[in-house]
Amino acid sequence: MKEFVNDDLRAPNVLRVPIDLQVTQQLGAIVRSKSARFRLYSQAPPWRSDVRWYSARFERDFRRFRSVFDRLDVARYVEPYLDLSHSVRLYNAFLVIRSRCTQPNFHVDWRSTSNEAFTLLTPLTENCRGFGLLYKKLDGSIGEYEYRLGEALIFGDDFVHSTKPGLSDEPVVLLCFNFGTDKMEHWPSIERTAAHQSLMICRPDGKFQRLSIPKRVRNVVGSMLRKTVLRRRQTLQSGY
Repeated sequence: MKEFVNDDLRAPNVLRVPIDLQVTQQLGAIVRSKSARFRLYSQAPPWRSDVRWYSARFERDFRRFRSVFDRLDVARYVEPYLDLSHSVRLYNAFLVIRSRCTQPNFHVDWRSTSNEAFTLLTPLTENCRGFGLLYKKLDGSIGEYEYRLGEALIFGDDFVHSTKPGLSDEPVVLLCFNFGTDKMEHWPSIERTAAHQSLMICRPDGKFQRLSIPKRVRNVVGSMLRKTVLRRRQTLQSGY
């Protein structure tokens, strides 16, 4: 595993890289319009937040995200850490949309992948300030990262992080990529994270894999149960 430390953030396996805003503007229509996001697959994680992930249902939408990924040329930043046959593979792409978060949910995206997979996060809307990211430093203390237009975080194994609690009048939109090695021998460890966040994923070998119907049903039922529990908590807190 090719581990590294970001000296500025004092955290493991994380990079800050520049982003070309002219390229990300390709996604402007689906950022601004709910109707344009209608054909994307929507999923809500089990956090105390209204965050939703929007990802491709169909290959044509995946290709649109991949065009942005390729033009940004962010793969070059992680190539030194990856075991590659040919080139970096994009597994998944999301719009991450949220307007509130009431409590941190610290987690890692990747564990025991030997830094063969990475996540990129970058804001697409100007209202990203003050609603950023919390992360754990090497000494165990909590750091804060403020999202900035024109900059992205890329992180691999064992980067512990969470949405920073906050509230925004208008939804904050982030662009997220999951990407890494093109060798299938590393897929079992990567799949534990990458294969459960969207309806469709591109594997390291370039073949598309779809979320099974049972898993889709579990995701929907789990989302409904989480919303029910949250409504009950809010009712109890309000005294009614």
